[in-house]
Amino acid sequence: MTTIEDRLRAATRAAADTVVPGSAPPLRLPGTEPRRGRVRRSGAGRRWADWAAPLAAAAAVTAVIAGVLMVTRLADLPQSRPGPPAPGTVHLRRAPSTANEAIPSYVVGLAPGPLLAAQSNRAVVRATASGAVLATLSPPRGYGSFAWVTAAADDRTFVLAAYGRGPATGSARARPAGNTTGFFLLRLDPVVGTARLTPLSVPPQPDLPGMGTAISGIALSPDGGQLAVAFGNAPGGRSELKLFDLRSGSVRVWRGAPSGGELAADELGANPMSWTADGRTLAVDQWVGLTINVHLLDTEAAGGDLWSGRRAVTFAHWPSGSVAGSAIITSDGTKIIAMAVTRHATQIQVNEFSASTGQALGTVVHLRYRRGAITSWPSVLWSDSSGSTLIVKTTRPGTKPIKNADAIPGAFGVITNGHFTLLPGIPAGEMMAW
Repeated sequence: MTTIEDRLRAATRAAADTVVPGSAPPLRLPGTEPRRGRVRRSGAGRRWADWAAPLAAAAAVTAVIAGVLMVTRLADLPQSRPGPPAPGTVHLRRAPSTANEAIPSYVVGLAPGPLLAAQSNRAVVRATASGAVLATLSPPRGYGSFAWVTAAADDRTFVLAAYGRGPATGSARARPAGNTTGFFLLRLDPVVGTARLTPLSVPPQPDLPGMGTAISGIALSPDGGQLAVAFGNAPGGRSELKLFDLRSGSVRVWRGAPSGGELAADELGANPMSWTADGRTLAVDQWVGLTINVHLLDTEAAGGDLWSGRRAVTFAHWPSGSVAGSAIITSDGTKIIAMAVTRHATQIQVNEFSASTGQALGTVVHLRYRRGAITSWPSVLWSDSSGSTLIVKTTRPGTKPIKNADAIPGAFGVITNGHFTLLPGIPAGEMMAW
């Protein structure tokens, strides 16, 4: 007999002792019931009530004790422990709440490496409001650095482009002959507390022979289902756009004429593409000489001409007043928003243009500086659906004029209702995606 059984038997005896001796009626065998018409004595009914209550109480006590002992026995069993985290998974701290609920809580940046963001040796997940580091990820096996980052609209889904030879493949475990750019999905799960990096089905894109990577930007659709990859200098000297469907694995390609300019931004590391919320219209920058045209490409329309989309806005001679490489389309598709350095490089402006007519709608904000204080080209990095709230990269207000200003990175801030607020903890030298 086990210890548990001994304890149950002792508890049962203790419960039985609560029944008063003589309170139970005598045992009656079948056939000895009173005949019909014979009246029962009222005393027998009272005796039945007298002993039934203690017996029921004893049974209840026994059931409770048995339940407690069973729970105790289950608690003594060895508990299962969670297995090791899946490859590419790191711990993610929850982002603190922010006073501005209109902006995303999370931002992913590429920390500068030997050649700044082009050779980033780690991707850093931060809280937008404070800049606090919530997770850090290294380049996947076989890749030496991160090169690009882009975000979906849910504040939880990102895509990172990694650069290097890639993992060994084949029976001989051979590595590719040259460098490639591979693409990886970064999924944040604040409830579980994980950030997980997994390879996408998008095939790695090889370098151009002797020229390195031709990729000039990547843009994840708002729903996270499509990835646009821009090639500013594809084979044959023409620009190319590849749109990968991440659910079906299919790919569609648009190409520009060799003399049609370059699919790229006017600032190194700026993204020349942005999406509308429906995931159908992609705004792409066409860089021709000192002019940049923003075309609206209907990704569901027939045809493969990269520049067939309607030209929404033209920024002519951008060094004297328009920085088109920072231009993005609002998710509702109504506006193009761009930043400009104006008035002899003493102002930075955020300007709005109609996506349907190309006409200027006005200036959202003026940031004023002393001559020589503007340290980097400004960029619009994120917009809400209507353009009323923006996240931008610009020069920190109050910067003093310095020499070699192009080597000084900018600062990140939020523009809401025409007011600029600095994001204090976001490092200025990182390529960021919200």
